[in-house]
Amino acid sequence: MNSPKVSIVIPVYRGEDFLAEAIDSALAQTYENIEVVVVDDGSDDDGATQHVALAYGDRIRFFSKPNGGVASALNHAVSVMRGDYFSWLSHDDLYTVDKVEKQVQALKALARDDAVIYSDYAVFTDDPAKAVPVRLNGVPPEQFRYWITIENQLHGCTLLVPRRAFDAVGGFNENLRTTQDYDLWFRMASRFPFVHIPEVLVNARSHAGQGSHKMADVALAECNTLLSKFVRGLKENEITSATGKPLGAAYAAIATSMFSRGFDQAGELAMSFAEKTGSTASFESVSMKKRSVWKSRLMGVARKVLPPAAKHQIKLALRPLLNETVRTVGESPGEIKQKFSEIYEKNTFGGRVSRSGEGSDLVQTEVIRFELPRIVRKFGIRTFLDAPCGDWYWMRETELGAENYIGVDIVEKMIEQHRETYGGPGRSFQCLNLATDPLPQADLIFSRDCLVHLSFEDALRIIANFKRSGARYLLTTTFVDRKTNNDLVGADRFWRALNMCLPPFNFPEPLLVVNEGCTEEARQYTDKSLGLWLLDDIEV
Repeated sequence: MNSPKVSIVIPVYRGEDFLAEAIDSALAQTYENIEVVVVDDGSDDDGATQHVALAYGDRIRFFSKPNGGVASALNHAVSVMRGDYFSWLSHDDLYTVDKVEKQVQALKALARDDAVIYSDYAVFTDDPAKAVPVRLNGVPPEQFRYWITIENQLHGCTLLVPRRAFDAVGGFNENLRTTQDYDLWFRMASRFPFVHIPEVLVNARSHAGQGSHKMADVALAECNTLLSKFVRGLKENEITSATGKPLGAAYAAIATSMFSRGFDQAGELAMSFAEKTGSTASFESVSMKKRSVWKSRLMGVARKVLPPAAKHQIKLALRPLLNETVRTVGESPGEIKQKFSEIYEKNTFGGRVSRSGEGSDLVQTEVIRFELPRIVRKFGIRTFLDAPCGDWYWMRETELGAENYIGVDIVEKMIEQHRETYGGPGRSFQCLNLATDPLPQADLIFSRDCLVHLSFEDALRIIANFKRSGARYLLTTTFVDRKTNNDLVGADRFWRALNMCLPPFNFPEPLLVVNEGCTEEARQYTDKSLGLWLLDDIEV
């Protein structure tokens, strides 16, 4: 291999705002043997997108086609590309100047020309210089298909793909609108090795106009179908090799991952495979999860159509069937620490850029990042206690305006990293248990997406500890349109929505409510808000 030609492919639809930046980053590559192929997927913007592209003249190859979706635009680019390798660049993202050069170097180091190279990336909103790196673990090629089944971190624009891989397995599925990339990578990985290089080579822009946010409802349905396909397609040796577990336990782990991310269809399928292995342990584990899912669905229907007395009778009748106790017992401090340490280590919530989950990306926190400084100013907050602070992905992009920031979390490894990376004058981090440890003095305690992960008992213990701290205000998550609160059920249940004004919390009317503008899970949680209360007004 000398210097193979690389085709940088930019599909675009109504992308006049960011297209020029993407093209400039492609043309700025230090690797010289490239071509830049731009495909306009039928933009209906009075020629604005086309005008941007045509301004580059013969420095790019420009094609226009009727609108058919990003998969069709990518396939068109593959059909006209002249390169030996394909490199996708979204019209709103940017390459580092050495993206292609470093990936070609990686190919040469492997001494093979059939590998697919992928890398780390960084995410930004407005300023690429402030992009936050997303470091991938990197897995052996034989474990790649399992990895993209249980995690959602791979970014398609980091890939360098041999042209012959498309000839071997086909192109992007044009019937898919949001998951066409993962579908193709899964198929390719059965024939071609995917090799990770641990360098940030792409800056990915996060903004509300992205298709993944605009088509959230489509994405949820497609992901369920696609992940079910992955579960069926994984070979037994791929699963056991990647997990180091017996097959039944490995399928149970996949099922738990799917359920915790909201992909019930794929979770049910993985459960059925676990049960077929005949493993008693895995059968009991997935059966517990299935009972929890059935209970949630039955009670969900009951809430919509039955009067309160009938709903209560059904819930009582379901308890022995589902082997459920009357109330969930709180977890010990050690159990809580282990639970959330594992969530962080394993990225249980499946966040692509934040291990705190998709709700902590820069789009889902856009409203919060705007409103928090206003609350700090309005209520004269000098010391701001963030409990829990999580992986600090979005908070680092927020100019709070408080004199002192204290971040608290129970995950020791994460807090140590925060101290080294972000600690400084007016900003400190402490590893504490919110339920049992004395908390630093503060004017306001900010507790977003915390109590929703805990049993009623543990949540009430934390609120009591918040009151003991002497803080004046509590700003916490509340789902204002919910009509009832449910306790957590089963060891694998991680989350449910809570309205803090309902039993067992019974908070008074909040001083202030900020709707987060949540678009997660096909906009099922548009009532997700932050409520501000005086802690003295809260009775526990």
